[in-house]
Formats: sequence, structure tokens, C-alpha cells
Amino acid sequence: MTGSAKPEQATFLGGQVKYEEGEAGCCHSRPTRYCCMATAVLGCLVMVLGMVVLVAGQGLLEGAILKTMALSPGSDRLSSWLNPPVQAHLTTYSFHVTNPEAVMQGKKPILKEVGPFTYKAVTVKDSVDKDTGKENLQYNEDGETLTYRPRKFYFLDRSQSVGDPDTTFITVPNIPLLTGFTKIRDMGWGKGTAADVVKNTGLGTPFINVSFSGLLWGYNDELPCLSHTRPDECGAPEGEIDIFAEDSDDDEWGDDEWKRKKRSAGRYKREAEEETEIDYKNADFESMQKPKAEYVDCKCEWGLFRDRNVTLRKPVKIHHGMADLSKKGWVEEFNSSPNMNWWQPGSNCDKLGGQDGATLPPGVMRTDAMDMFISLMCRRINLEYEKDVEHLG
Repeated sequence: MTGSAKPEQATFLGGQVKYEEGEAGCCHSRPTRYCCMATAVLGCLVMVLGMVVLVAGQGLLEGAILKTMALSPGSDRLSSWLNPPVQAHLTTYSFHVTNPEAVMQGKKPILKEVGPFTYKAVTVKDSVDKDTGKENLQYNEDGETLTYRPRKFYFLDRSQSVGDPDTTFITVPNIPLLTGFTKIRDMGWGKGTAADVVKNTGLGTPFINVSFSGLLWGYNDELPCLSHTRPDECGAPEGEIDIFAEDSDDDEWGDDEWKRKKRSAGRYKREAEEETEIDYKNADFESMQKPKAEYVDCKCEWGLFRDRNVTLRKPVKIHHGMADLSKKGWVEEFNSSPNMNWWQPGSNCDKLGGQDGATLPPGVMRTDAMDMFISLMCRRINLEYEKDVEHLG
């Protein structure tokens, strides 16, 4: 055949002819030889790389992951800290006093637990002030910490509540009245007059009947606004008491007076509605936040949590972890101070520290003890592992 190479032949003495076999295999020709060499080199490299990964791969992988754990600007970790994947809730209960008249006679109160009423709690750490344009999350110049001022929004979660807090009424102690009595307890001259003012301003009874939402977010009682300036357009309050009237030493609450003054705080629209579409970062917060007590339509409105919804909280300074990842989340200052300024000055109780509950350093095991800072309680709490439990499935 034209172009085909003929095998070499050899003739023996006996006349036999033997053809020599050609070279076999794919690596005897020059092109395929280079291919085989390259494959061998590549195989060696892969083997070496596999051994390196086997020996040091875990450490390299952990190092790469740890580099992403700090709360660095624009990072996924910062995003998950600002917008946690787990929805936080405020679960509320109250005790309804079923025998207030008997309690006034010195009998033991009979209580009925009411609840739970559950509110979704949304914490915003990077809200922007509408007037100044300043963001309430700032990285500090020390290169180690950041400071944020949180806002909390509460929205009623009907699916996890036992009913409607607007139509659930409870009888509870009159907190503003008891607070007023506490403030005048150690007064000297004029104590009787002050007691008359406290008793005759507002609801004026030791127990009140109020809606659950009213107790939390606001109901009408004139006593908490006693130190507030009444709006000019409202005029003098109805039944205004002359504080210069003759002192009264009668601090007793008789049956007749209790029955005459027993009154309901009424039904009021809740301040924590179901969740709506809100730009949590850039909303007009000033128009949404409320003080604990203020005049609304010429009536004083007061509630336990009235000033806790939307209001900007005190600044918290924590380590972001970019300089030292082991310090991530450690609290350095609260309200611009290294001390709590609540307990005895110089004591360990007043010393600030502990972890911010929203973020932890890597490597924490469930059995490890944790030193946590609880701003609402103005204290640090040491948590130690005891056992595994299940909650709500």
C-alpha cells in the first residue's frame, strides 16, 4: 500500500522469512512520549497536592472561614448581624387580680395568669437620623471597635397570642399611684397635701381595670403628667385640685371610697400594630416614637412600654473582630462609659464587659461558660451549661 511502511524482514538458512515486529505502545513516538511525560508530571503534582490538602487542608479551610467571621464593612457576617435569620419575639404575660376589694381589706390576692400576647421584636442597629443624615452605626478610629445605637420595633403577632390584647381587660395595681406614694413617703411638711394631690389626680384608686395593650402601650391617667406642662388649648383639667387645701392625714381607703372611685382605664387603640411595610433604616422615627407619658388630645397617656417602641436606645461599643477575632462582640462601653454607673462605683458589679448577645466569637462550644452583658438589666450574667433541653419543638 502506497505510503505504508513495510516491516523489515530476515531470511534464515532454511529459507524461512521472519518479519520483525514494529515498535508497540503509545509512548514510543515522539509526540505521544511528550504526552506521557506530561501526564506523569501532572499525576505527581496532584498526588503532592492531595497530600498537602490531607495534612494542612483543615487548617487552611478554617483560616479562610475565620477571615469572614469579623463584622467588617460590607461583609456577609455584618449583614447577618444587622438582619438576623431568626425572628426575635417579646412574649408578655400579666396577672389579673380577681379580688381587689378583698385585697384592700388586707386579704391575700387571688391572681389569674393572662397571656401570652406575643410581639415580633425587630432590632435596627444602623438606622439613619433624618435631620443629620448620620448613621447610628459607626466604626471607631481605634480600628478595633464599632458603636451602634439600636432601635426596637414591636408588632403584634396574633398567631402566637391567645387573643386580642385590645379587648382583654385585666385588673392590676395602679403603678403611677403607687409610684407617687413612694415618692412622697419620706416627705415632712406638706406630706398630707401631697397625698391628697396624688389620690385625687387621675384614676386615684389602688387597682385599675385596663386593657392588656393599654397597660403596655398607653392608657389615660392624669397622674403621670402631673409634672408636665398642660397644653394651652386644653384649659384647666376637669376637677382640678387646690394643692393649698388643708392637709389631710386620712390615708385610709374605705369600702365606700373604693367603690365610688373604682373606674376603668377604658379601651385604647394599641400602639404596636401588626407588622407593616416600613423602611427600618430611613423612616421618620421622630414622628413614630413616644415618651412614657404625654398629653394626647388633652388627656394624659401613660404605658409601661410606651417609650420602648421605636425609641433610639443608648449607644453600645463592641469589638468588631477585625483586629482580634477572639474579642468579637465583647462590650467595651455602654452609654459612652466603661462603667454601668448603676451599681456601687468601683465595684465588680459596676464594671462593664461581657458579650453582646447578638454576636459571639468563633469557637464557642455549647458547654462553655459565657459572660453576657444584658443592657436592659444593667448587669453582666455568667451563663453555665447544665443540660440540653427542647423548647417549642
